Amino acid sequence: MAKRKSGLGNRGVEVLLSTSRNTKPSSEQSSLDIDVSLINVSPYQPRSTFNDDSLKSLISSIKEQGVIQPILIRKTNKNSYELIAGERRLRAVKVLGYEKIPAIIKSISDESAAIYALLENIQREDLNPIEEAMGLEKLIKKFKFTQEKLAQKTGKSRSHIANLIRLLSLDKYVIGLLSDRKIDMGHARALLSLGPASQKLFADRIVSQKLSVREIEKLVTDKGDITKHKPSKSKKDKQISEIENQLREKLGIVVEISHSQGKKNGKIILKYSNLDVLDGLLKKLGYKK
Repeated sequence: MAKRKSGLGNRGVEVLLSTSRNTKPSSEQSSLDIDVSLINVSPYQPRSTFNDDSLKSLISSIKEQGVIQPILIRKTNKNSYELIAGERRLRAVKVLGYEKIPAIIKSISDESAAIYALLENIQREDLNPIEEAMGLEKLIKKFKFTQEKLAQKTGKSRSHIANLIRLLSLDKYVIGLLSDRKIDMGHARALLSLGPASQKLFADRIVSQKLSVREIEKLVTDKGDITKHKPSKSKKDKQISEIENQLREKLGIVVEISHSQGKKNGKIILKYSNLDVLDGLLKKLGYKK
């Protein structure tokens, strides 16, 4: 997946933190060597995962060249600081066992610190869509932003923000696939109109069949929510339909119950889309190899 390029170049969020046009970029300001133990990670950090290979590469670079770009921090009280930008550098230094790290101290508000924490991650290394959505939603709730106001603050379009936040309404299973980059944002958006069970079924098809966004959009349009009860020639008992829906939600697959009132017997059909879904179903049913 191609990385997005920051319009601010390599200096990223540090340039945004300049107080005026006459202020030198942060990379040119004097930095101080601060005790690593005094620096706390930002509570506004949107990233939940870090690329191990990328971090190992940074550790090797710092071991050979030192920390070329100072991190940005702000003072929280007399003896401690809060990270604004540069968590990967801070992590690398901790791994190397360094006691100090070059840092530039900035005086900014909670609101600015939260916005910069999000922007730095977007600009430097791609957040997955769920991390970005959660970061944006956190800003809205914490600082009572409207989507329009947040768009102005971050430089993102209001529609981009709205589309991202909508992803948080997806089923947790689908959110997990999107977070792990097994499906793309376009795939996920195509599933938003479906119920939870249908979202799972179509998401599994995306992964197993390597469907494109256009292909899944067409499938969803053609088939719709396949877990919704479809009318048939013989009207199904309401209680049977309710049991089917409950089983579909619990098992994450299509369930059909055929019951004979006269003979008081019938059958249950469980439909799975691929072997991975079958394995998951068997585990839920208590099957052990």
